[in-house]
This record gives sequence, structure tokens and C-alpha cells, in this order.
Amino acid sequence: MKRIPKILISSLENLYLVGGAVRDLIKGSEPREYDLITTTPLEKINLKTFAESNNGQTVGIHLKGMKYDISHYSSLTEDLERRDFTINSMALPVKKNGTVSLEEMVDLCGGLSDLKLNLLRSFKPYDNLSSDPVRVVRGLRFISEYGFDVEHNTMDAMKNSLKIVDKVSRERIFPPLNKFVEGRYFQKAAKIAAEIGFDKRLFVPLENIDVIESLNPPCRWPAIFLKKMDVFNKFIDAVFPPRRLIRWITRLIGFFEEVQHERFGWTVRISEDEINCLLSLLKAFKMDSDMVERYARSNLAVTPKDLVFIGVRGREISMIMTEIWKRVLTLKISNERNDLLKLAHKLFEEDEKTWKKI
Repeated sequence: MKRIPKILISSLENLYLVGGAVRDLIKGSEPREYDLITTTPLEKINLKTFAESNNGQTVGIHLKGMKYDISHYSSLTEDLERRDFTINSMALPVKKNGTVSLEEMVDLCGGLSDLKLNLLRSFKPYDNLSSDPVRVVRGLRFISEYGFDVEHNTMDAMKNSLKIVDKVSRERIFPPLNKFVEGRYFQKAAKIAAEIGFDKRLFVPLENIDVIESLNPPCRWPAIFLKKMDVFNKFIDAVFPPRRLIRWITRLIGFFEEVQHERFGWTVRISEDEINCLLSLLKAFKMDSDMVERYARSNLAVTPKDLVFIGVRGREISMIMTEIWKRVLTLKISNERNDLLKLAHKLFEEDEKTWKKI
């Protein structure tokens, strides 16, 4: 792994590497994140840091393109025992040269054994999870990413702690929730989530999970809320997801419903990424995708600029383009430029109510 920067070593006393970085090193991979703990009080760190947690217990710092999260501890034993899961309760002392050694690992909670057993366990499950219910969502994220089994006391504590998840800041819930949905073992994690009442607390429907897991991660969120938009606003209130995700889900489900009801407004609004996801959704839910596949293969022989050239303006451009797409996709006209220009002229000159009936 990369050496811990000298400036951190010289500024922080009794420094340990903890959390995900230790897991990564055990698995022989480069750490994706660096969590450090020190006995140096955070307010006495003479470096340019930023608040990384709302409670002031963690600060962050960017050095050489890498982000380091730093927390304070008084007792190493207490710090490790209070962590969410044992797989995150292992610590490696940082040497003066910035390196660490697995041979010097401090493992007071049996995290290494649990990691080898593929087991998610909390050392003090009822205390550690109820102290921060977001840890339940983090647990589901770990199950989804790594396929962990869950120790029975930990499972019971997750269920109990989830009852007070609405007490925490909503902004903290979405990041681990998103990783839960995108994980390789989503189906396994979703079944456990259903057992602990996750869907009723955070309003994430957990039906058709086998179908959802078969989709690429970006397409899973629309699939989750497909035909479940009645709980979508509750989900937004409970989780506070990014606006871009709300828009992505709303648009994809809207396109899906338009195709389902043989409407064609989507043809002039959909992007390439949305087309690929829409096709995946239609196939996953065994809906007719022929029209959308035909659209994806086609380059319409006329463009909105062509319509502007013949005098079409404003909203009539999208209306006429939609009608042209409809007739091309339903094979009522060939995708030939001259034929489509003639049709465009005709539609422009006719009353909308007349050509909509054709």
C-alpha cells in the first residue's frame, strides 16, 4: 500500500490504520480508503482539515490525491470494541516510515476470523448498532458488496436498531443505501433487508429482487420503484436521495409506461444511457421491446433543424417529430429523407387533431 504521508506521522501520535483499509490489505488489494485513529485531540491537529462528520468526531484531509479520515481515541480497546462490525475492528499500528504490517495487527474482537468465515458480526451488537442506526444500512451494504452471512445476534440487533433509523440525519442514509442497491450480492442482502423490515422503514420496495439483481447497477433504482411509485415520495422524504437520482428514476419509469401504453413521446426526449436502461427494464420484466430496439438501431432521416427550415416552430417541432417517429417505428412509412420531409410538410399544414387520427 501507499505509505502514510510523513506530515501525518509527525503530526499525529499513536497512529493506527483501521476500517476498510485493513480489510483491503488482508485481501491483498490496494486500500480504497484510509481511516486513521490517533490520541492527538482533533482540535490540536495543525493541518488544513475539514469536518467529516456532523458530531465533530472525525476530520478529513486530502494529501497527494488521497483522502484520509482521522478520528480521536483515548483507549484503543474501547475504540475497537465500539465499532459497527468486527470486520472493521482491526487495527494496524503505523510505523515511523509510514508503513504497516499485518503481523502487528491488533484484533481484539475476532475480526480476522469473521472475515475468513465470511461473517458479519458486531462485537456488542445491541449497543453498537443502536448507537447509530445508519450502521444497519452499512451492514446491508457490506452484505451486498461481499456476500457476508449475518450472525444471529447481529441480525436481531439490526432489526431492533432499524426502528429508530428515522432519528438520524437523512443525508447520512443514502450513500450506504446506494451501495447496497448496487452490490454484487444484492439479492442476498435484499432478502435479509426484508427480514428486518427495511422496506417498511425506508420505503424501498423489495419485490422482484432476482430480476433487479440481473440488471446493471444504474438500472436497479428504476426497477425497484417500477409500479411502486405510490411509495416513491415517502422514500424521498425518508432518505433524501440526490436530485439526479430522483430525475433518473422518474424519467425511466415514465418512458417505460409510455412504451407499455404505446405512446411515443419518449422518442424525442430520451438519451442514449436511458435507452440502454429502458431496454434492460423491458426485457427484465418480459415486456415487448421491439419498438425500442428498432428505435435504438435507427437514425431518423430528418432532424428538428429540417422542421425549422420548413417553418415549424416551438412545441410543434417535438409534436411533429414524435408523430414521425411513431409512423417510422410502426412501419407506416419508410425512414427515407424525402418521404419524411413530405410527411413533415403535410403534418405542418394539417390540423393536429386530423393527423393524430391517421
